[in-house]
Amino acid sequence: MIKTNSIGTAVRQKDGPARVTGSAKYYADFIFPGMLQIRILRSPYPAADIVSIDTSAAEKVDGVHLVMTYENYPKAFRKSLYYVGDLVAAVVADDETIALEAMELIEVEYEKKKPVLSIEDGIKEGSPQVFEGVDNCQDWAFHAILSDRDPETRLFKTKTPAEYNGFGDIDKGFAEADVVIEQKGLKYAYCKGPAMEPRGCSANFDGTKLHVYTHSQGLHDEKLCLAQALGISANMLNYVSPFTGSSFGGKNAFPLDRNIASHYLVIAGLACLDLKKPVHCPYSREEEMVSGWSRGSIGDVKIGFKNDGTLTTMELAHWQETGAGGDKYPAKNAMLATGAVMYSHNCEHLRGKIRYVNTNRFPAAGWQGYGAPEGVFAVETTMDIAAEQMGMDPVEIRKKNCMRTGDIDSGWDPLVYKSCLISSSGIRDCLDAGAEFLDWKNKWQHPSKKEGRIRSGMGVAIFAMGAGRPGPGNSSEAMVKIYPDGSAALVCAIADIGQGQHTVQCQIVADVLGLPYKKIGIVCHDTDSTPFATLVANSCGTWIQGWATYEAALDAKRQVLDLAAAQLGVPAQALSMDEEGVFVSAEPKKKLTFAEAFGARGHYGGIHEVTGYYVNNSPHPNGLKDGKEDQVYIPKEKGAQFITLDVDTETGMISNVKVIMAQNVGKALNPKIVAGQLSTSRHGVENAILGNDCIVDKRNGWLMTPNWVDYRHSTAMECDVEPIVIEKPGDPTHPFGATACGEGAACPSLAAFSNAIFNAIGVRIIETPFTPDKILEGLGKIQPKRRKK
Repeated sequence: MIKTNSIGTAVRQKDGPARVTGSAKYYADFIFPGMLQIRILRSPYPAADIVSIDTSAAEKVDGVHLVMTYENYPKAFRKSLYYVGDLVAAVVADDETIALEAMELIEVEYEKKKPVLSIEDGIKEGSPQVFEGVDNCQDWAFHAILSDRDPETRLFKTKTPAEYNGFGDIDKGFAEADVVIEQKGLKYAYCKGPAMEPRGCSANFDGTKLHVYTHSQGLHDEKLCLAQALGISANMLNYVSPFTGSSFGGKNAFPLDRNIASHYLVIAGLACLDLKKPVHCPYSREEEMVSGWSRGSIGDVKIGFKNDGTLTTMELAHWQETGAGGDKYPAKNAMLATGAVMYSHNCEHLRGKIRYVNTNRFPAAGWQGYGAPEGVFAVETTMDIAAEQMGMDPVEIRKKNCMRTGDIDSGWDPLVYKSCLISSSGIRDCLDAGAEFLDWKNKWQHPSKKEGRIRSGMGVAIFAMGAGRPGPGNSSEAMVKIYPDGSAALVCAIADIGQGQHTVQCQIVADVLGLPYKKIGIVCHDTDSTPFATLVANSCGTWIQGWATYEAALDAKRQVLDLAAAQLGVPAQALSMDEEGVFVSAEPKKKLTFAEAFGARGHYGGIHEVTGYYVNNSPHPNGLKDGKEDQVYIPKEKGAQFITLDVDTETGMISNVKVIMAQNVGKALNPKIVAGQLSTSRHGVENAILGNDCIVDKRNGWLMTPNWVDYRHSTAMECDVEPIVIEKPGDPTHPFGATACGEGAACPSLAAFSNAIFNAIGVRIIETPFTPDKILEGLGKIQPKRRKK
């Protein structure tokens, strides 16, 4: 790790002024002469087939240019519909008013089918199939048994496809356990990510190339998928995303899968190419609300311990709702909370069965934590029960068993590696820091000692989240340009979806070059002007892109030093750089300005810029232990969350919530950005106490929470968040010792809430959200709701 200047300081964010002054351009701000408006007719039924569709009246409306259906645009529309809000047709017109008027004239005859409107019904044997010929409940495709463990490294050498994930002997493990704790039917509500900007795009064909303006988590990845979906070559498409109005993982577009909520790209692209006119396809808030949900699971957990609290055996059964198709990959991340990763230190026997379940609710998308919070909820509430039954402190049982540096990650990603070494942990440090902040040892009390109407509770949960993906396809590139005036630019397509990647990557460039941060610019907004960058997901941007940026800056620096070395008559290794130019390290007064180092230049030649370049094909050589390719290090986002709250035992209301989020980040590249990311643990609050859930009318499948009034997102008014940033000892797989931070902040919230509620009132709530009726039912003050026959 190198000595830093701007790294570790709270420099102003590169895009901060544009965002706060309103000058930032989002996709909806791109307006072209003669731009047409697209509005979409959506299904009123959760499950139906289109028997007939008549668009003739709509097509005759003055100002209508095109009506799109499955009959003329089968790439974008289909005859079968799978959720309320599914795509039936689209009208392309001169303006929104005309489009909406014409849309009302489209006549559709539907054949309704019986829908599946809950994960329980999706799992139920004999339930109607959401997709004809496909079972609603599907096993994870990459289950495998790990075996042939190296006695020295503890890494597994063999991965064999199986019906579940596992290692060791689960039956032997439970037979030898002194204490076995089991929970069944833990339910995590189907939830919606709180992105401010609704989905949508604008498209403009300039005669030779299609330019698509949209939000993005990964410009190049999404561009290639869209080009393939549209049937055009990649060189005909420029994908542009100057700013994204937040995403939290939910706007990852994949146009090749019509069950992913990125239909706007294909509709707008096809319309623009055929009409040769610019088009705008925005979603309203209500359309956004049916276009990508991001949680929903049922889990069973069983854990075996020795009498001293050592965890030896763990079993997880996990069902993840994916709605009407959508992203099925989050299901795998439930395993992160098990003995595969988070409790890998002592776990010798493990079995995990993960499944995804289709329903006629709304298609799934990623969201912060990407499936890990569901697993953490199940495992961490069970760990709390274990602590109580064995008479242990909830903090101490976690410290005894949680992963540590050098332990094994057996997370079963569908990549070539079988298991990896955890490059840094620090969970125990986070537990200690949070406990000290709350004076846990003196203030924590068993719920049996609580009395009175208002009862206070303290809860804790830990988490481990993916922060890097070593293996094929997980690469990222960067270019760094240095100019004769001593400024530089990072050319990089890494998306900034609110987490500060543009700022942090520029800080890396500044420190490598020895230049002030303010002299580093960034080119990042489109695919035509940037090299490939990794998809920003799974908290991997700092890790994968960080090496590409660092090495590209080093490459550019070497070239400048080589230019100066020839003029100064010393080896390049004897030179250094700062904002004034290049100088001899041992004789700082012997120097050249950048212009002098670059030499003569003019209209007809000379060196006008130096460009460094690097491709980080993950893992970087520093991600290998002792350089051995079979011993891959993988960083983790990890930490502990403590929650304090009050419960009113007469009303079931929760108040005075405080979240203490302790996270080991290795190195806080920008402390303010890190603290801001840790505050996203507030997202767990909205799913805990605000009653948020995907509530549909069981009679017709209509969404009953279609806006931010009925589905309310948390603010600073709901809770206080106290971030605790821990930076020791630094992670060896990053040039500055950083790991990821932020995404994992939402992972432990629901578990910590459940544990705090139990600590307050002695009632274990195993279904989210934690609404007053569930608390009062648990206290025996009201009867469970039962539907009248």
